[in-house]
Amino acid sequence: MSSVLRSARVFGGAARAQFQLTRRNIEDLRPLFGMPLVALVSVGVLVQSGRANLAAYGLVAATLMTIGQMGLFVASEIVFQERNGQTLELVVASPADIGLVLGARVTVLTAFGLVGMLESWLLVRVVFGLSLRVHHPGLLLTTLVLTSLAAAGTAMLTAALFSFGKQVRTLQNAVNGPFYLLGGVLVPTTFLPGWLQSLSPGVYFYWAANLLRAAFRPESPPAPGRGLAMIALLAIVAAALGALILRRMIHHLRREGTLGLT
Repeated sequence: MSSVLRSARVFGGAARAQFQLTRRNIEDLRPLFGMPLVALVSVGVLVQSGRANLAAYGLVAATLMTIGQMGLFVASEIVFQERNGQTLELVVASPADIGLVLGARVTVLTAFGLVGMLESWLLVRVVFGLSLRVHHPGLLLTTLVLTSLAAAGTAMLTAALFSFGKQVRTLQNAVNGPFYLLGGVLVPTTFLPGWLQSLSPGVYFYWAANLLRAAFRPESPPAPGRGLAMIALLAIVAAALGALILRRMIHHLRREGTLGLT
């Protein structure tokens, strides 16, 4: 029981520390300023095409892309920035488990991505005069929370992998687009070639996009529990792999004596 309380204190302390760091570094929040504009473009295309009834699709795309940007472009750089700033040794030398500390920090950063939905919603309302009704608010909120956790789990994995690279931005751009395409964040995956469709269930965006769209439709969503369970499973798998790779990376750097070298 004491170890659980200790872990909870470490997680809470790391989360509070990251929140304070983000408040003082507006650069971390850059996706929140840029990504809501995606809602204007995607919804604008649908409205001008006479398909205003599908405006929720544009809102869902902007929301998921904002959460994804906070995870893949901000949270995934944590270890890389620690190495470049010569502060990784301090994190590793602390008695707290580095995986737990990193998990708390990426969770805080990806949670900021949820603000993107509110921003996009307001922009769609003001610019297009559309009032998008949520028919299943419970499903919407649950999906958003689990999606944020899945993004955090993925950020754990990418943070560990990107820490070995020299050109992190190149890797981020290479991963980002395929994630959105396979997840069908704007265009449903049914429009993809068959062989690509078979890969989509392995991306949490796929399940999140389907559930969020269903939350805006009046009919009962088909098997929402399966989608929510898959998002949670993908979050756990990604986080576990990220923690494992991170520990192996730290062990490798210690063995090679290059922990503080960039």
